[in-house]
Amino acid sequence: MSTPAGAASARPGYGWVWPVASVLLRPATLVTFGLVVGALLPMSLLTTGVSFCPFKVATGLPCPGCGMTRAAIALLHGDPATSLFFHPLAVPLVAAAVVIGLVDGWYWWRSRKPGAPPAPPSWLIERVMLSPAPWVAIAVLVVVWLVRLPLFVLGNWVY
Repeated sequence: MSTPAGAASARPGYGWVWPVASVLLRPATLVTFGLVVGALLPMSLLTTGVSFCPFKVATGLPCPGCGMTRAAIALLHGDPATSLFFHPLAVPLVAAAVVIGLVDGWYWWRSRKPGAPPAPPSWLIERVMLSPAPWVAIAVLVVVWLVRLPLFVLGNWVY
């Protein structure tokens, strides 16, 4: 059994593992898997259970990302009002994940040529990380946290 041309040369000594891993570890595959798992999680997860956030456990205050998982699950179940209640940035987060998955999947599909290895899984993430996008995301997250924190202390917002 032979490996596709170029696959073995991309990672010598890996045999069939590298071609399989280069597809399974792509952002498109991981985003799809994450969205499907989030959509399959029960809505009861939103209101039950303990917090695993180390910041919240240590200080009693929510961190900037507290509520994001519950908000994403609510959004994936088709409940945008509950999603916005738990964390207003879940909508842009899920939208960005879908866009990254679609762009990576499209690029991977278009770059497939007979005998050529697929584009490396990290090409899109590397480009995003070299742009100002991470710093903008951090700044927006901190601003939203600074708005939500006083509301939490006053008892007007539940995490």
